[in-house]
Amino acid sequence: ILNIDVLSFGRLAHRIFEEVGGNEKPVLDDTGKSLVLRKVAADLKDSLPVLGSRLDKQGYIHEVKSGISEFMQYGISVKDMDALIDYAQKRGSLCHKLKDLATLYEGFQKYIGDNFVTTEETLDQLCVSLERSEIIKGSVVVFDGFTGFTPIQNRVIQKLMLLADEVIVTLTMEAVAQDALADIAEQDLFALSKKTMRSLIKLAQDAGVLRGEDVLCEQNIRHKASESLAHLEKHMLRYPLKAYEGESLDIA
Repeated sequence: ILNIDVLSFGRLAHRIFEEVGGNEKPVLDDTGKSLVLRKVAADLKDSLPVLGSRLDKQGYIHEVKSGISEFMQYGISVKDMDALIDYAQKRGSLCHKLKDLATLYEGFQKYIGDNFVTTEETLDQLCVSLERSEIIKGSVVVFDGFTGFTPIQNRVIQKLMLLADEVIVTLTMEAVAQDALADIAEQDLFALSKKTMRSLIKLAQDAGVLRGEDVLCEQNIRHKASESLAHLEKHMLRYPLKAYEGESLDIA
C-alpha cells in the first residue's frame, strides 16, 4: 500500500515535477484563467464585434474560458483556428464567433507569455520530465475510470508506455476483445470505449511497444447475487429486446 500512488493527470505532473523539477512558472487554474480572460477581453473589446458586448454577462467569461481550455487540451493552435474560420465562412454567426474566440485565444496566450503556464500545458512539460524520473522506471501504471483521453493525455500515455515496466488501461465494454477492432457504429453502447482501445493500440504500435494479452472480466461480480439485475445490465439499450422470464424482487 505504501508503494501505491492514486493520481489524476494533474497530480501525476505535480508528483514528477517535485522529483525532477521542470515547472517553475506559476500554474493558472480555472479562476486564474477567468481573471486573465476578463483583462484581455476588456483590452480587446473593440476588436470583438460579436462577443464584446456579451462578455459582461454572468457566466460568459466562464464559457469562453472552457472553450479555450478545450482548444489547449486538444492541441488546437491559433493557426488551427484560422482553418476553422475558413471552414465556417458560409455559416454566418458561427464564423464571426470563431473570429472573436481566435482573437481572445491569441490575446490570452500573449498575456500569459513566459510568465504563467496553464494546467493543460503542464502535461506537455510532463512528457519531457518523465524521462528523468526514477519513480516511473520499473513502475506499473494503471488507468482506470476513463472513457477516453485527449490528444495531450495520449502523448503522456505513450511516453509512459516507453518508460514504465507496464501500462494497464481498463475500459468498459462487452467482454469480447475482437468487437473493439470491428467496425464501430456511432450508436453502439460502447463506441467511445472501442475508439479509445483502437487509439491506445495505435499509440503502442507507433512507439514500438508490445501489446500484452487482453484480460476479459466476463463474470458479473457486481450483480452476482441477482440474476434479474445482471440480465438488465446485459440487455438494457440492446436490440433485439430480450425479456427476463424469471421472478424478480430486486427491480420495482
